[in-house]
Amino acid sequence: MTTEKLPINPARHTRLHERLLLNPVIGHVAGLLFILLGSQIFTFGKITLEYDPNVINSQITLALIYLGYALLSRKLIRFPGGRSIPYSLSISLSLMGLSILVILALRFGYSRSTLFSGFALIIIAQAANFLISRHYRNLKFAWIPYGESIPTFNDTNVVIRALEKPDLETTRYDGIIVDVDQELSNEWLRFIAKHSSTGLPVIATKSFIEALSGKVSLNKLNIHDMDSFHPSQGYQLVKRAMDLLITILILPLITPACIILALVIRLESKGPAMFIQERVGQKNKTFKMYKFRSMRICDDQTPRFADMDQHRITRVGAIIRKLRLDELPQFINVFTGHMSLIGPRPEQPGFVEKFEEEVPFYSYRHTVKPGITGWAQVMQGYATCTESTREKVEHDFYYIKHLSLWLDLLIIIKTIRTVLTGFGAR
Repeated sequence: MTTEKLPINPARHTRLHERLLLNPVIGHVAGLLFILLGSQIFTFGKITLEYDPNVINSQITLALIYLGYALLSRKLIRFPGGRSIPYSLSISLSLMGLSILVILALRFGYSRSTLFSGFALIIIAQAANFLISRHYRNLKFAWIPYGESIPTFNDTNVVIRALEKPDLETTRYDGIIVDVDQELSNEWLRFIAKHSSTGLPVIATKSFIEALSGKVSLNKLNIHDMDSFHPSQGYQLVKRAMDLLITILILPLITPACIILALVIRLESKGPAMFIQERVGQKNKTFKMYKFRSMRICDDQTPRFADMDQHRITRVGAIIRKLRLDELPQFINVFTGHMSLIGPRPEQPGFVEKFEEEVPFYSYRHTVKPGITGWAQVMQGYATCTESTREKVEHDFYYIKHLSLWLDLLIIIKTIRTVLTGFGAR
């Protein structure tokens, strides 16, 4: 009777003008025409059928960028943060940058005025879509306020209203939220059954909180949930192939920077440029993880949280930590197969033993390969105590449960933001 997924678009708008305004196909056709015809006006001063191969190439490029943005946006809005304008802009700007690289690399003819005016129109179309979404595409849910409470979220696209009685009255909703573990009166059960039979989604409170927070609550986990923490073997093979391809392409590019960094680290303080430490990876197997050294050498190898060693961080170390450059040697770990580009961060064996005693189901985060970056890092930053580690595991479980190409892509976008802003630097 209940569903784990939140609807992507509001279902409550059933009036004709609402269906026309909010229909995604109509909206994307209108957006595409706006971009293609607008770029023609910028180029020729009018709409024309005049044949110019450079203009045609540019307009095909604009159409592919817009359609790529439409597809990716639809996939990413399923995840927390996927609806925000910064990530929508990140997708468009990335596609624009990629298209320019392809055009220059393959020496395609193009019209500069058509292409760059089209880029500006794509941004304008996105802004218009964002404004429409804020007013009309927000999701409105009726909450049966018994059992688990719902925390406050910063997501402006979601409106939650607590019901005082089993009656929606004249208000239209996109779903009903209910704690399925809570015993309800027959009156509420009849209310749920009635609206569920009309097609109105009924969403478990646990699933609703998970969808908006990007975390799987450890307090609500039980042994029956463990089946969802075994990701698709097919995608893991694809992921490994992508890891290898990207690493082979990137290693030659970053090698000169790594050599310079290693020299600077050696010149600033005594000790090796590389820091090698044993970590726990997939299937609880240990491996040697490589990083650039960012701290002064210490003989005490007792596992401890990063914030306890702040006094040992060197000046160069502070910079490379903030920019995540200390992680660059881990591309070697990705190449050898011990790590992936994206996944839960690997922990020291001493920490793993401690967390397994304190955090239930902790070992399930080792069902996938650890990563250079991950969902917990871009959503939370680095853990500094057992409580924040518990929250990190909740983020890791969300990643494992929803592991897909689209979530990995969103993590890449968020990682770029993390590097640029220094979020979570320790």
